[in-house]
Amino acid sequence: MSQLLAREKRFPFPIPYGWFHVGLDNEVAPGEIKPVRYFGQELVLWRSESGDLHLQDAYCPHLGANFGAGGEVVGDGIKCPFHHWVFNGEGRVIEIPYAKRLNEKACVRTYPLAVRHGIVMAWYHPQGIAPLYELPFVAELDDPDYVTPLTTVHTIKTCIQEMGENTADGAHFVTVHGHPGSAEYGNFEFRDHFMIMESSQVFPSSGGPVEGTLKSTSVGFGWAEVRYQTLIDVCMLTTNVPVDEETVMQYFHVSYKNPERDPKIDRIGAAFNKEVNRQLTDDAFIWENKRYEPSPKLCDGDGPIARYRKWAQQFYAEGV
Repeated sequence: MSQLLAREKRFPFPIPYGWFHVGLDNEVAPGEIKPVRYFGQELVLWRSESGDLHLQDAYCPHLGANFGAGGEVVGDGIKCPFHHWVFNGEGRVIEIPYAKRLNEKACVRTYPLAVRHGIVMAWYHPQGIAPLYELPFVAELDDPDYVTPLTTVHTIKTCIQEMGENTADGAHFVTVHGHPGSAEYGNFEFRDHFMIMESSQVFPSSGGPVEGTLKSTSVGFGWAEVRYQTLIDVCMLTTNVPVDEETVMQYFHVSYKNPERDPKIDRIGAAFNKEVNRQLTDDAFIWENKRYEPSPKLCDGDGPIARYRKWAQQFYAEGV
């Protein structure tokens, strides 16, 4: 048996369905094609000349040429570099330059998109099912009292369910992040595609331990709004995307309230942003070197990990 076949998988999960981060709205100009790889597949993110953004499979259904390698945008369509078939934003063929009839069976898989606060989110479902829920807007990110978000991306060799489990793991805030005390959960709710957590915690700071509250609202695996009330009010939007079954890209978009643009608050906000990203690297080291334990031996201080895992099962169309 080859080493590839013999390698034990660390995680038993397929790629889940949901809304996931696939780009920023200002990254793709009209007429531009951007090759990307998400969901274990080669894709193209492209914008028509009239300004509409699309995410589609990278390979032409005719004979498999890659739109991202020599293809071009023509009007509101994308042209294959091989035989110059043109497909529209819905994936239908609209032009074959040398044919008398269009082959209407030739379609390119297209992924629904939603733009939130300049972030392009794509709906992925392995069976091509239309979106089962919608994404919210984050009030703070449209509030002029809050600063423009500071965005940082991390690429981590893990699966997306393992990352989400940290929300339910109150003990790790002490053991991994060095918080002065465990999270005290005031509310933990699993409802439909929502996971809502409210806690009080003691956070580390350069001036010593600081008491505060944290509220996290996850919408599926790809979107989470995290609100901190400590020395300042912080709203952090977290967006994720599975690159494949064992690689995730996670984006932190950190904003904080500073209506007067007080330099002191800016310094605290910058320090918070630095610290929350540092703490993620602590998590990433654990995630990249652990495996999923399907039957964990838990104790009474571990948090609602079993409830989290039951909630997470709904996002796997193929079952786990």
